Amino acid sequence: MNRWTAMLAAALVAMAPPLCAQPMGDIAALRRQVAAEHLSRAREQERSGRALDAEGSYRDALVADPASLEAAIGYARLLRARGHADEAFATLRSLPPRALADDEALSALAEAWVSFGRADEAVGLLRDRAHGITGWRALATLAARQGSFVEALAAARRVLDGGDESRSAGLTVRALTQLSGELDVVRRPPRGTTAALRRWLADDRSGSPGW
Repeated sequence: MNRWTAMLAAALVAMAPPLCAQPMGDIAALRRQVAAEHLSRAREQERSGRALDAEGSYRDALVADPASLEAAIGYARLLRARGHADEAFATLRSLPPRALADDEALSALAEAWVSFGRADEAVGLLRDRAHGITGWRALATLAARQGSFVEALAAARRVLDGGDESRSAGLTVRALTQLSGELDVVRRPPRGTTAALRRWLADDRSGSPGW
C-alpha cells in the first residue's frame, strides 16, 4: 500500500461512524424486529403443541426485546404450565416501565397477574399506573370482581369524567353507587346485583367492551 492509498484509507475510516454511534432508535427497531420473528415462531410452535419449543422462542423474543409484553406473558404462561409459577410471575414483574406505556398493555398485564392469583396486586398496579379511560375501566372491573366497590366506583366515575358518556358507563356508576352505600350497612351486595354488575363490567370475549 503506497502512502496516498494509506492516507485515503485512514480518511475513510475517520469519516465512518463507529458501530456504537448508531442511533439508539435504529438499534431498538432492530431488536423489536428480531423479537417479532421469535414471537411468530413461538405462536406457530404453541399452536402445533410444541410447548417447550414455544417456551424457548418466547424467551428468545424477550431477550431480544425485554419490553415485549406478548413475549413475557407467553413465556410466563408456559413456565407456569411446567410448574415454575414463581419464576413465571417474576418474569411478569420484571417488565421495564416502557412495556406499560399505554393502558391497553397495563390492562393486559393486570389480567395476567390475576391469572396467577395476584388479583390484589393487579388492582394496585392499575391504581398506581392507569392514566386513561381504558386503564380506569380495567381498574373498575377488577376492583368490582374483588368486592372493592368503593374503589370500583371511583374508577368508574373517572371513566365518565374522561369522556365516556355511554349508557352502560352511566349504569355502571349507578350500580356501584348503590353497592357502595349498601355495603356500609350489610357488608355484602344484594342477591343478583353483583352478577349484573359483572356483566356490565366484564370484557366481551368477542371483542366488544362490556360497558
